[in-house]
Amino acid sequence: EFILNYGGSIAIKPAGQVGGRGVKVVADLEAYLSQDKRDALSRSVSGIGNLYKKEGEPKIIIEEKVDGPEYTLHVISDGYSTLPLPLAQDYKNAYQDGIGPETGGMGSISGPDHLLPFITEDEYVSTYEIIKKTINAIYEETKKNYVGIIAGQMMLTELWGPTVIEFYSRFGDPEASAIIPRVDSDFGEIIELTATGHLSKAKIKVKEESSVVRAVAPLGYPISKQMASNHKIMLDLNKIKEVGCIVFFGSVALEGMQLITKGSRALELVCIGDFNTASEKLDKCINYIHSDTKLIYRHDIGKNITEHIEIALEITE
Repeated sequence: EFILNYGGSIAIKPAGQVGGRGVKVVADLEAYLSQDKRDALSRSVSGIGNLYKKEGEPKIIIEEKVDGPEYTLHVISDGYSTLPLPLAQDYKNAYQDGIGPETGGMGSISGPDHLLPFITEDEYVSTYEIIKKTINAIYEETKKNYVGIIAGQMMLTELWGPTVIEFYSRFGDPEASAIIPRVDSDFGEIIELTATGHLSKAKIKVKEESSVVRAVAPLGYPISKQMASNHKIMLDLNKIKEVGCIVFFGSVALEGMQLITKGSRALELVCIGDFNTASEKLDKCINYIHSDTKLIYRHDIGKNITEHIEIALEITE
């Protein structure tokens, strides 16, 4: 009833974790299309319910839809101190230019330094303050210290500036693949200091250069796990390394001497450098990955920075 009577677009998503694939948008329609809006609502709720396995009745969150560039700030907490990591932005949709079904993330960018090209220092500070207040609120409500990672999925909106979309208590994927290779400090030591309650002693040094991540998945992802499973995937790690990129393996298994896909994103390619150079290197590396099925990936990751900057400027003017 709320959705049908609400005068704007809304977002429907599951309250639990479903691998970043749960958000459904129901656009506002004119009164004579109210049945279409009702049908869209029904499809969205049904689709979210199908993402849950055997967890009982799904809880669904209904929110006002907001628009603007998305970004994520990860903050590490030992319950006493906090340490913010560089910002990152992920690319959710399966295909070029943000079309197709939502995925767990087809790639990401981070940098330069601790920002993104379309986020200012003031917006970064405001975002960090929001997350610190959230950590404090968790303590006030539970009387327990929050220890671990808290990631704030944010959107830069015209009305509120940095706006919370959601929080999650883990590293984002593929955001972490863009962030961690840029950390020049001993990241293992930072995690150890977090676990032992001595995070205040941690010092973090971050590369000035940016990073670009491109995920590679078998055809069928994210709609049909069966179609995307049990395919051979081959890559020339030496050639990829010569180009200057890193490989993180994902949903694959080594069977005998052969990598076999298991239905989700098979691997992520990571390159550090300015966005254009890093993207060009990733284009080269794609040529060193082969499979007995078609592979899907996005060429536009890290290449549409100007568009995001223009949107951010329109919002903040």
